[in-house]
Parts: sequence; structure tokens; C-alpha cells
Amino acid sequence: MQRVCHDVPRPVLVRAVVRRRHSGQYLDRDGDMTTRPERKSDVGEGLPLALLDLQSRILSVVDTAILAVDLNSTIIYANPFAGTLYGYAPDELLGASARSLMARTMTPELEDEIARAIAQGESWEGIFEVRRKDGTVVTVRAVDSPLSDSQGGLVGIISAGIDVSQELFATQQKEREAQVSRFLADSGTAMAESVDYVEALTALGRSCVSFLGDLCLIDAIENGVVRRMVAQHADASAQPLVDELVTYYAPDPAGVHPAIQALRTGQTSVSADMSDEFLRATTRDDRHYQIVKELGFTSYLCVPLMARERTLGALTIVSCERSRRFSEDDLMLTQEVAWRASLLIDNARLLSESSHVARVLQASLMPPSLPVIPGLEVAARYVAFGSGLEVGGDFYDLFSAGRGAWVFALGDVCGRGPEAAVVTGLIRHALRSAALEVRQPGRLLGLVNEVLLGDAGESHLYSTLLCGFLRPNASSVRLSLANGGHPPPIVVRAPGTVEVPQNRDTVIGAFNDLSWSSRQLTLNVGDILVAYTDGITESRRDGEFFGEQRIAEVVLETRDQGIEDIADSIIDAVREFAGHEPTDDLALMAMRAVDAI
Repeated sequence: MQRVCHDVPRPVLVRAVVRRRHSGQYLDRDGDMTTRPERKSDVGEGLPLALLDLQSRILSVVDTAILAVDLNSTIIYANPFAGTLYGYAPDELLGASARSLMARTMTPELEDEIARAIAQGESWEGIFEVRRKDGTVVTVRAVDSPLSDSQGGLVGIISAGIDVSQELFATQQKEREAQVSRFLADSGTAMAESVDYVEALTALGRSCVSFLGDLCLIDAIENGVVRRMVAQHADASAQPLVDELVTYYAPDPAGVHPAIQALRTGQTSVSADMSDEFLRATTRDDRHYQIVKELGFTSYLCVPLMARERTLGALTIVSCERSRRFSEDDLMLTQEVAWRASLLIDNARLLSESSHVARVLQASLMPPSLPVIPGLEVAARYVAFGSGLEVGGDFYDLFSAGRGAWVFALGDVCGRGPEAAVVTGLIRHALRSAALEVRQPGRLLGLVNEVLLGDAGESHLYSTLLCGFLRPNASSVRLSLANGGHPPPIVVRAPGTVEVPQNRDTVIGAFNDLSWSSRQLTLNVGDILVAYTDGITESRRDGEFFGEQRIAEVVLETRDQGIEDIADSIIDAVREFAGHEPTDDLALMAMRAVDAI
């Protein structure tokens, strides 16, 4: 109830000066004295009555309900419009208690508030719900002012009331519309922030319990099995019970649960009451029934989630409060939510599937695991840029070339997506095939270049590629390197010195009739080589690149750790430096010569 206490002069139309006392008499609608013996004899007995005269005549024609009540809240005057507003004839109001008109009992606090204002000679303004004679309820804004006798003594209250039901309804409608708009916008934003299907559904569940109801359930059928994707309660203390519904009590596909009907037929349903019979029919066993009773299931609505003529799931909202019963209006709002959510969720599902395909394809372009090479520790890392919806161009490989030799390769194909995947696949297969016959990395790059130019079709994608032959022995690893336009590797020697081999020739897949040189290196025990793609060195912060120097610094700081830890430290350092997820794919290979024994 909205209340405002005003310190204002008493209105002229509701101010009366009592000029004489008249026991057992009342002012009639015309302001004349009358005796009503059929009323209680003690009503208003001894009460001074106001001779309103001209003021009374005015009060008889205004469109404001005017009541005069004594200090016991007994009505001693009612103008004609009071009868119109409250649904009683004015004569029927005389002698009645003003409290009997109220739809709800006035709280002691409110009574004290009004009494204090009147006792201080002030007016009080507030809103009441009044029950008319026919049982309907109207909302009245009332201004209560003191009624004084000729000596200024307080003898009652004059109340002026107007019907604000429509005004209040319009205000409430505007507020509701604003709330609905905010809810639709916030829920849409929450779902759109995720490209993962399940995360989008979870975001929808959180939004629903913040506005629509106490409990949100989202079910879907996957391969003929009903899966409860979301079960979210507005009250965190009730969530453990709700979690049981997820774990043990998904709807029975052959049952009558509203979600099953929505999934099968695409139909909506709403009920203001969930009877005990209904709860028994939709629960699987006594424990299931006990859970829904403890949660206080009262009312529900259920709508399908549909997009592109496909049913994605069923959204069920449950009220667990007796005072909150769902109606057709709630159903219409939930259908609007479901329609908007379905499109976003379907997009998230498609993106999630695309991301899964991309991850599987990307994984197929990398070795599933690195081989164990005596005399050498090796680690490799790959971090996809962004959401991983496309296959990246970075790749690495390490495989046996036979006769004690191993080939490693690290490359970066220009571009992303299927075209890059095709080129990556060609490079890896060409390397593995040619390495069986060719033992010089420069010649190996030449053969791969011929394959790309001959088989890449119209894509014309080129690639940088660093490759080398590794030949471990008892105390060192001999290494032959060829570099096709790739960032040079970094070698950190055991004593702490840093070398960067600079033989860097043209990229592969761009030009015919080129040759690539080879360079010989030796890794002694404790020496570390790190090969990487430019996504690492070109990660930036405020225009500054991560660069080669920082790679060397990380290796120097962590060289006493295992090779896996060193690789992780480099990736972590890049992320910490940039302050965000990579803006390009990251790939690296780290290797350290160790005792072969």
C-alpha cells in the first residue's frame, strides 16, 4: 500500500466547523439533520454535527467520495458520489464502520500513522483497496483531514476519495511491460553470450527463475532417451532436491508428463493447480512424489522449444507458491520466451556441433601422441584461437623415418577452415611419404612444395614450415634443419647461452623451382630447442609483441623443470602477457637432449 503523509492545510471542501451537538442525529445527503432510530442508538451519540450549508451542497455534486467519520470510525456523513464509488446508497453508509469497507484489514502501523497525522492537524494521503457492495474491489486514493468543532477540538475525520483503479492498473501494466522487456532482453543476452548448446540452455534456466517462476526444467530427447538438460530453482537451498530430479527422475518417455506431451506433439499446457492426483501420475515412485511435495509444486506451464520445424526440447516453469498461479497470460509470455530462446539455442547447437567437428578435424591433423625417443624429451602444445569453430592453420608432427632417424615438423598454413585443413593434410602426408626416401630436410621441403603446387587446386594456400631430421646417440642429438619461411627456433644451451639459427628460406606452396638449404646443429645433454608459430611471438599487449626474447627468458627460468612444464610455462606466459585468450593459434614443440641410458 502506497502512503504519503502531507503537512498541508485542510481542504476547504472537507473542513467542517461543528456548531452544535445533537445526540443520535446524522447529516443526511443534503446536509440536513435527521434522526434514524432504526440505527444503533449509540452511534454518534453526543457527537457534534457540522452544519455544512453551502459547503454541503457543493459536496453533494462533486465527483469525489466524501465521508465524515467520528473518532470510532463510524460514518456520520456520505455524499452521493460516495454511494456511487462504494456501491452503497449514502443512507446505507450512515452508521456503518469505515473499516468494513476495506478489502484488507488495516495494519496497526498504518492506523498509528494516520492517527499521528490527524492528531498533529495534518492531512494524510494513501491508497486503499475498498470492497464494494457487489464484492468487486476498487483502488481508492484517500485524503484524510481532521474534523474539528468550533473550539478547534478534534471530533472526527473527513475523508475524500477518488477511484484510481484504472490509473493504477495502467501504471502496473507499464511497469509489467517494462519488466517483460528487460527480461526478454536480459535472457536473450545471457543465451547469446554462449556458443555452447548446454550453456545456452543453462543461461535460459537462470533467467526464467529470476522472473517467470520458482523452478525451470528443460528436457530434450536425444537418441530416444529423455535427458534433463536444466533444472534450476530460484532458491539455492532447494537446489539439492532439484538435483535429484536431474539425476534420477527425468520424465518417463511413455508417461503423461507435460514435457513429454510437448516434445511429442509440440503442444503447450498450463494449469493453475497441480492436484495430488496429477502429481501422482507424473512421478515415478514415492521418493519422486516426496520431492515434488517438499518443493511445493503448485502450478505449472509447459511449452515446446522449436526451431526450423524441429523440436529441440520442452520448457517447464513451476510455481512453488500458493499465491502464484499461472494463467494464459503467463503462458503467452513463456511462449514468447521460448520462441526467442529456440532460435538462439538452435544457433548455439549448430555452432556447438561445428565446433566439435572442427576440434575432431584439428585433432586428426596432429599426431595423437608423441613417440618416445631415446636420448630426447619432447613436448608439444596447440591452442586454438577463439571458439575453435574453424580448423586453424598451425600444426606439428613427429614421426620415425627409420634407420634411427626421426622427423619433426612445425608449420603454419595461410588461412583457416577447410582449405587450410586440406593443405595441412597434404603437407603431413607428403612429409611422411618423402621422408622414407629423402634424408635431407631441404630436399624434403622441395618435394612438399611440388605436392602443394600440384594438388592444392584453386586454393593456392601457402605455408611456412620448419622441419628437421633428428639422430640421437648416446651423448647428443644431431639435428639437420630446413626453414621454409618459418620463425627460427630458439636453442637454450645447458650453460645458459641462447642461439637462434637463422637459415630461413621462402615459404612452400607459393613458387616453383626453388630450393631450400639445410643447417646442422648438435644438441648436447641439457640443451633445449623450442620451435613455435608466430601466434606466440606476435601476441601483443598495448602494441608490444611477446617476441623471441621472452621465450628464451621463460626457458632459462624453467630449464631445471621437465620438458612438459617448460612447454606449459611458455603458453602461460603468453596468456599472462596478452591478458586475454589468443588472437591467433598457438603451437610449439620443445625438446631437450638427455642421457640415452
